[in-house]
Amino acid sequence: MIGAIVIQSVFQSIPLLIFIGKYGIKDYIANFLGFEKRFSFFYALYIGIIAGIMQEAFKYLGVELKPKRFAIWIGLGFSIIDIAALFIDASIARLITIFIFLNLISSLSFHPGTAMLLKYGRLIGKRFQYLALAITLHSLIDGGLVYIEMIGAFFKPKDILTYINLYWFIVIAISIGVLLSGYVLINKVDDKPIGYVPTQT
Repeated sequence: MIGAIVIQSVFQSIPLLIFIGKYGIKDYIANFLGFEKRFSFFYALYIGIIAGIMQEAFKYLGVELKPKRFAIWIGLGFSIIDIAALFIDASIARLITIFIFLNLISSLSFHPGTAMLLKYGRLIGKRFQYLALAITLHSLIDGGLVYIEMIGAFFKPKDILTYINLYWFIVIAISIGVLLSGYVLINKVDDKPIGYVPTQT
């Protein structure tokens, strides 16, 4: 997870570095904020996709190299790092308690759930399909959060609380659904020896 976050941060910083290179240190902020406001959806989608690819790819490598009983623990390891980063952000930005609580539920459900789904996909010979599913869901969750933050910061709609509540309802539903699905599915299949490569279907 630490490796994923480091590489993820590099790729997510590319647009910002481009603006610094083009406008210089003094003038990049106003130009970059204008870019974020104009292309909020696409920028949020970019941030989400990078996070999804990096974290789920590294998670897949983890479950690939271990028996299936370790999948949930690998996912929890990702959650621990995710939560540690959350508390660092919370101490800096002074995030409200309910936001932290919702993030805890989401992280402790989503990461173990996708880890089990990734292992399940590997065991039934559909590793790439389940990796794509995990990346898609992760991208929507992270990208959606960035987009909601941008909407609130740049456009300040009167019904922003409705958007926030809807977002978190969807995220919690996805996270718990992924956890339950992963747990049920992984317990329906037998483990295979490490190095076993099932036929792709």
